[in-house]
Amino acid sequence: MKRSEPTLKCVIAWSERRNLCSLVADTIERKVGPEGVRRFGDDAVALYSAEEPSEIRAWLSALLAEDESALVLEFERWSSYGPGVDGEWLMRRGH
Repeated sequence: MKRSEPTLKCVIAWSERRNLCSLVADTIERKVGPEGVRRFGDDAVALYSAEEPSEIRAWLSALLAEDESALVLEFERWSSYGPGVDGEWLMRRGH
């Protein structure tokens, strides 16, 4: 179910046997568009979308094996530091 306005979310996915970042990020980019996604390292993806966290989790559950995990967080407030975080992208959505 979509909300009326997109919100900032973070997806963290991990596995003991394979790198999930590209697999997870590519799936999310296909669903919300590449302009709404930022990759952070090998385990995390930030995105703006109107979908509920549970819907994003459902997208990812089809990709993951039983021993792999994903966490979808939705943010009201955040803080960042350093050149690896695109502050303009984070702040452009009405904040």
